[in-house]
Amino acid sequence: MEISVKLRLITPLFMGGSDPRGNPELRAASFRGVLRFWLRALLGGALGGDSRKVFEHESRVFGSTEHASAVAVKAKWLAVKEPQDYNPLPHKSPRFRFKGFPPGSSLVISFLSYDAQSLEMTTSALRLLCNLGGLGRRSRRGFGSLEILEPEEWAIRATTPEELGQHLRETVGQAVETVQKFVGQSKNLSQELPPFPFLHPNWSQVKVTNEIFDNWQSAIREVMRKAHDFKNPALGWAAPRQASPIHVHVTRLRNGGYTLVLTAMVSEVNPGLRSRLDWKELRGFLETFHGQVIWGVKEVPV
Repeated sequence: MEISVKLRLITPLFMGGSDPRGNPELRAASFRGVLRFWLRALLGGALGGDSRKVFEHESRVFGSTEHASAVAVKAKWLAVKEPQDYNPLPHKSPRFRFKGFPPGSSLVISFLSYDAQSLEMTTSALRLLCNLGGLGRRSRRGFGSLEILEPEEWAIRATTPEELGQHLRETVGQAVETVQKFVGQSKNLSQELPPFPFLHPNWSQVKVTNEIFDNWQSAIREVMRKAHDFKNPALGWAAPRQASPIHVHVTRLRNGGYTLVLTAMVSEVNPGLRSRLDWKELRGFLETFHGQVIWGVKEVPV
């Protein structure tokens, strides 16, 4: 069985190749890694953060050191523009630039599998990636955002943030339902902070902002500008390394405008940062974006 999905870049994609200083490359392995992350986020919510069970189900789809993946992933460009240099910090004027694939470039990603259920799980993860997340470097701040062109029933037809919210509510709901069917009986979630980031209505939030931007640059610049005012490990840290719990997706509406989708998944942090951690900073950052919470908690519960 094979499923092919046509995608298009909304924001520049910074994906390193074999030569870190050379041109970026489109790599199926990078797609596989990000798909694995979103599948883990879905499984974690269904299995109450049970790491052993999550790994067991995740490995069934994408493989492990003990057995091969049930799904083969292929990616190729359909129409790609010449890589260009971009400012990865658009709210500043740094001297360095990242080389990336330009917005408007289109590609197709294909999944081949003998197992229908694994294929369904993989496409559920892809739909979350293309609606909530991104690919490559700086993806948690909006770079590497993708949109689905085909199949058309998966594509975004919204012209307003309100219509987008309805689309996302259905998309996330369908993905959660698919995983629930995959794992069977769900496991109750403890009241403790999750051990890793996952989608659960008690510990995560998906928010569509009300503001519509003229271009993707303005949308990312707004995210960067606001994040600059909330410097705390709760929003990610460089050293020791702590990934941001917020995934920013830049969405292109059908009328040509752009808006933002923010997905927050809180979890345990690097022990070396606990003394400086202030979850109020995370709440404060999210509250600066006015919009509708379309899935999960109304206020991050930490």
